[in-house]
Amino acid sequence: MPNGKAPGPSMITYEILKHLGPTTNTLLLTLIRKCFASADILDFWRQAMVFPIPKPHEWRCQLKNTRPITLLEVIQKSFVKLFYNRLSATLATHNVLKGGNFAGLPGGTCRDPIITLESIIHDANHNNSPLWILSQDISKAFDSVNLTMLKFALERIRLPASIITLILSLFTNCSNCVLPHTVRPPPIGFTSMLDPYILRSPTLLSNLTGFIPDIIINNLVFMDDSTLISSSKAGLKHMLSITEEFYALNNTSANHQKYVLISNSLPLTTTSTILPVEFHLSLSSLNEISSISVTPLSITSSFHFLGVWFNIKGSCDFVRKQIAGECNSFAATLHPAKLSAK
Repeated sequence: MPNGKAPGPSMITYEILKHLGPTTNTLLLTLIRKCFASADILDFWRQAMVFPIPKPHEWRCQLKNTRPITLLEVIQKSFVKLFYNRLSATLATHNVLKGGNFAGLPGGTCRDPIITLESIIHDANHNNSPLWILSQDISKAFDSVNLTMLKFALERIRLPASIITLILSLFTNCSNCVLPHTVRPPPIGFTSMLDPYILRSPTLLSNLTGFIPDIIINNLVFMDDSTLISSSKAGLKHMLSITEEFYALNNTSANHQKYVLISNSLPLTTTSTILPVEFHLSLSSLNEISSISVTPLSITSSFHFLGVWFNIKGSCDFVRKQIAGECNSFAATLHPAKLSAK
């Protein structure tokens, strides 16, 4: 339990929990056992506070233009952490989640999708084949998920009914109150919201995305990082139609303005006139978006994937410039510094 963390509505901190006496510790253990036995949580735990942190631009009285932090009860967070440690260890030990569907489990790594993307780019350059890559920005991926779909996902891996009920109870009948600079306002109810702390290691979200059928490497999804890969614009358009339906079905959304598109079929340079690429999507009962327009990057530009910079032509110039810049910045910082005996 870390120190210096903001408390929830009761103002109980981790520091207080660390200094509880034997009697209070026994009562707390009894409470945790009751939660597991009843597959439910306290009603008080369903209340949380939201502190909006401003972004660089004008917020216009819209929470979506801020970076809200949800402050939960530390006892609840400790309970969820205990539950997650037990569940994740079982899922990892018995390989319950197959393929790439294991983000957030102990021993997990993002190495495989990084190597996969590097291999795809290398293969396209070696065989001179067309390649289209589109990086999606999933808006608040950890904040909103359809609980019915989550229940189906948990049943699919055959979790006990009591465990499923307990997990769903964490997200039902909850309310938040937004903390302004003055008085505390009344709580606001919400539905089907997944708290970011509860999904800090998003085993639940990873399990949910397992509904996407296995297709030969046309997408790389790691937690909330989604990248679509195709050999043609038509193939990418088809996948965009599917993803829009999937997001609607699971009560999530994508920020189309932050999509990143790059393709070796669009020989754009930094001096070229870059025009948006229009994708006309298939309409359905789940998708009402007829088209998505994305301005592609130039072929000499680099793009970011899971903390690594890639270039669709396999060039390392951007990374070299980054390393040189970091070295120069470090040298400039140390140059005027004086050495001391310590």
